[in-house]
Amino acid sequence: MGELVLNNETQLEVCPSELFALFGSGDSSLGWLFGAEAPRLRPGSLVRLALPLGGLVRSPGTARVLSCQPNRRIDLIHETPWAGRVVCLFDPSDGGGTRLRVRITIDDREVARLGAELGLLDGYEAGLREVPLGLLISLSGPAGILGRSTVNCAQLAVEEVNADGGVTGRTVRLVVADDSTDPGIGAIAMRRLCRTPGLAAVVGMHSSATYAVTAPMAVAEGIPYLYTPTSEPTAAHPLLVRFGETPLDQLHRALPRMAAQTGGSRWFLAGNDYSWPRAISATARAVIERMGGHVAGEGYLPLGSQNFEPVLMAIQRSGVDHVVSSFVGQDHVGFQRDFASFGLRESIRTFAPLMDDAVVEHLGASGEGTWNALGYFVALDTSENREFLRRYADRFGSCSPPVSAAAEGVYEAIHTWARSCRAGGGADPTALLSGLRRASFKGPRRCGRGGRLKSLLLGEATASGVRILDELPAAH
Repeated sequence: MGELVLNNETQLEVCPSELFALFGSGDSSLGWLFGAEAPRLRPGSLVRLALPLGGLVRSPGTARVLSCQPNRRIDLIHETPWAGRVVCLFDPSDGGGTRLRVRITIDDREVARLGAELGLLDGYEAGLREVPLGLLISLSGPAGILGRSTVNCAQLAVEEVNADGGVTGRTVRLVVADDSTDPGIGAIAMRRLCRTPGLAAVVGMHSSATYAVTAPMAVAEGIPYLYTPTSEPTAAHPLLVRFGETPLDQLHRALPRMAAQTGGSRWFLAGNDYSWPRAISATARAVIERMGGHVAGEGYLPLGSQNFEPVLMAIQRSGVDHVVSSFVGQDHVGFQRDFASFGLRESIRTFAPLMDDAVVEHLGASGEGTWNALGYFVALDTSENREFLRRYADRFGSCSPPVSAAAEGVYEAIHTWARSCRAGGGADPTALLSGLRRASFKGPRRCGRGGRLKSLLLGEATASGVRILDELPAAH
């Protein structure tokens, strides 16, 4: 299957320099601007925008500047919800206006994935010498800002596994599906993955709201499900393998550390309204009360919220010293930006369990001073991490999105899965689960056998990225 190319040409009355200057302003009144937000146009810079997909769908997403010729051309690498290229050409016209040409290219693998999601293609076929490995992630919706680096890290892991002989002599093939940060769409995507002939396992990096729907489907189909992000504990099953941090891992040492630094004792709990943020709040309340603090208020909003004023007003009235913010992805970005614009950043410290390098890139200065504890940050200074980041940059280029904790977790999970299959003697569930008890992978994170975290990193957001403050032991 070849790439999909979409071309559009528009004649506008303003001159090229005026039109060029409008790009990245966030203005959506002119359709070609795509509501793009870009503080600067230089190689590698982040662009937030919404591009049409064949005239069928208009999805909020992200891109990155590949190159730029002032008043003449903008080249973008589109990242989420689909991968491709966008070229905008500005040519002066005879009447003093601009002939604007926009060319959108979607690569062949993305065409296949999007075709399957739109019901235009039957799905993916695997050869006899292939081991299909599913990847269910959020490429769109509020958590979509984590998607492209996650796909990149998954692809890098699969390529490294295949370069090392694959699994039981067969090549691993990655099959990607998008849950759109929506449990209903996640169930459809999971059903499509489960229909892939010979599917060995599914790696999941998505919300626990989706996991609550898709985990029973994996069990019913007899397919191992490797769930990688930070998440609340749920009912155990041999086929459901969890890798990420628990709320207690993240909070039990970090919250007392923050309170000791500020000298404050009053807390507000805020986040999206589903199971994981509620679990974060329940754990935070227990930790806060154990150290003699007081929870002065709580506020929750649905996924995809854009109006945070009710929660921010409640925080302002509460007179608290700290906020535990369990908003997700784009919601987290919007909340933190509004939190700063309300003037709350100066007097209130924030702990945000989903703040990582990818989210901090979107926040810039508005997130400064926010803390989190995760198994991975880009600033981790070890030889394993430096080598991992070098391979990532060599494979995906200097304009690739920063590695997030979520993405790195998927990278390690895939390597752990492959080593477990080798240790167990096959890719079937029995062999995998047998091998998982004795296999290990030494990646950037501090993990033991089966990918279990030994410790977490305490990080603080700065205008240029996450600074690591300390290493904290996991709760288990």
